Amino acid sequence: MDAYQVCAERVKEAGSSFYYGMRLLPQEKRSAIYAVYAWSRICDDAVDDYLGPEAHRQLLEAEALYQRAYEEEWRDAPHPVSVALGDAIRRFHLSRTAFEALVEGMRMDLVPRVYQTFAELEQYCLNVAGSIGTLCVEVFGFTDERARELAAKLGVALQLTNIIRDMKEDAERGRCYLPLEDLERHGVTAQEILTARPTPGLIQLLTFEAERAKHYYHEAMDLVNLVEADSVRCLRLLYGIYYLLLQKIEAMGFDVWTRRVQVSRRDALKLMGGAFWQVNG
Repeated sequence: MDAYQVCAERVKEAGSSFYYGMRLLPQEKRSAIYAVYAWSRICDDAVDDYLGPEAHRQLLEAEALYQRAYEEEWRDAPHPVSVALGDAIRRFHLSRTAFEALVEGMRMDLVPRVYQTFAELEQYCLNVAGSIGTLCVEVFGFTDERARELAAKLGVALQLTNIIRDMKEDAERGRCYLPLEDLERHGVTAQEILTARPTPGLIQLLTFEAERAKHYYHEAMDLVNLVEADSVRCLRLLYGIYYLLLQKIEAMGFDVWTRRVQVSRRDALKLMGGAFWQVNG
């Protein structure tokens, strides 16, 4: 099994909704995105599945995978993800700074922290998700440098959606991403989040954060006009899946504690038909 196939299998096993969008890309671009996503999953697993010194060690190993991909002898790397990344980096001139930013964002998750302001949280989102947005548009190809900025904004929108959806799981890990200034504005304590108490104030807070996410989605919409034509369907689907996820969370009154909200395969197939973009574009 070649390096790209290993990455494709890892993406498929992850069960991500992104998988449907990736499959819409032409082969060369699809393989590169698989490599980027497979590596990002390794980084995620390092900080989500391990604790303390072991989490640090796992993240260092993940960091070494992309660093090896930039070396001259990348074809001889022992890990298939490094080999696949090494090829993708050279085909699409992927930014090393984007890989560095994602690792830095993951380091922010190694120790539970409190985000005092949204500016602090936004930087985290730019690191862990805006960096992936940058790498994606470099693979997609673009006609205007604004694509990088808009891809980063879309990354923030997606990460804010994740933060709302994953509040229960994050609380179980002792994490509370919502900024302290927002909690104070709505009369909510971090303890209410960590103990899964969906009070009226917390629902108001999540409504506020959802509107903030929508602002980023709307700012990023013009990205579809800036990427190469053979990548447009993928971008539309990735955007649509996450915007629909946010809508589903809103429709169920932000009850993310009793069930995990997901976009089904059927939903994804409907989005592939273009109905979402026609309504929201």
